[in-house]
This record gives sequence, structure tokens and C-alpha cells, in this order.
Amino acid sequence: MTDINKVLEEASADAEQNRGEPPRTVRAQRRAGAGSPAVLSVRLTQEQLQQLSDRAARAGKPTSALARDILLAALGESDDDQLSAKIEQVLRRTLSPDVLAA
Repeated sequence: MTDINKVLEEASADAEQNRGEPPRTVRAQRRAGAGSPAVLSVRLTQEQLQQLSDRAARAGKPTSALARDILLAALGESDDDQLSAKIEQVLRRTLSPDVLAA
């Protein structure tokens, strides 16, 4: 069982045992090698925020997570960009130049 699953199961069991009481703190764990996160404050009009919130709701994500995805995609650092770069790297190593030129 992964550490996060273990923490979640312990928190769930604790919540069940202590229904009606204030929750105890569960410490989050950072990924290995992850730097300290930074917070960015962005000003939006009420209409822009509503559009972002509606789009996030349709995607089933929190508004801040969608905003982060959009920013990372604009910087070329989204998960999709990283996956594409890895696939391209593997293909360049394994395919002949003739195939790549086509």
C-alpha cells in the first residue's frame, strides 16, 4: 500500500470513530524532489472568474486546479507537453531518420 493510501485509510477510520468531533489534522506529504510551491495571485473580473469556475465545474476540477493547468499549458510545462516530449524522444531514438522524415 502506498503511503498516501495508508494516510487516507487512517484518516477515514479516525473520522468514522470520531463522528461529530472536530477533525484531527492530517499532514500532507510532498512528492520526492518537488520544490517548495509558490502562490500566484491573479486579478480577474467577476465575469472572467465565473467563466473559469463554470469551465472548471464542467471539467470536474477545482477552479484553482484548472487555472494551474491553463498556465502550465501556456508555459509548455503541462503533463501533456511532458508526455509528448518523452514520446518524441523515444521515437527519435528508435525510428530511422527515413521514417521520421516522412
